[in-house]
Amino acid sequence: MENDSISSSSSESKLPLIVGIVGFAIGAAGLVLALKAKSAAADAQKASQDAQNALAEVSGQIASKASAADVVALQGTFAEFKTNTETNNKNFETSIAQLQAAVKSKAVASSSKGSAAAGPGEYSVAKGDTLGGIAKKSGISLKALQDLNPGVDATKLRIGQKLKTK
Repeated sequence: MENDSISSSSSESKLPLIVGIVGFAIGAAGLVLALKAKSAAADAQKASQDAQNALAEVSGQIASKASAADVVALQGTFAEFKTNTETNNKNFETSIAQLQAAVKSKAVASSSKGSAAAGPGEYSVAKGDTLGGIAKKSGISLKALQDLNPGVDATKLRIGQKLKTK
């Protein structure tokens, strides 16, 4: 029996390390994906610019060989193409910014204390925590903590369990 409790506490002490490594790996994967998306967006933007340059050249050639009505019709089509291209470029830039923000938030979450990141107004139970200690760390009274978490049994706290603090 004594060996079981030693091995159990040994594996519990490794849990935050394992969770941290997994969080780091997820953050690194997100960063790689964001960099790939940024590169793809830059390539798409260059291709768009090349297409716009080619469009201007073709438009000039058409103007010298086509009727005025045909030129006006083509100008409308080209203007629509240009608008769509600019919209797509803005969407790419927005997506890249969102990916970068997600990667940053994953890095912050994986480096936070405890086995699971707690959001605003939450506390993630760590090894050795008590309700009184959590209340003190959170800057609230024990009674307020118990009122916010009525179903929580103080004798059965689990590492990673989330408690409301606001």
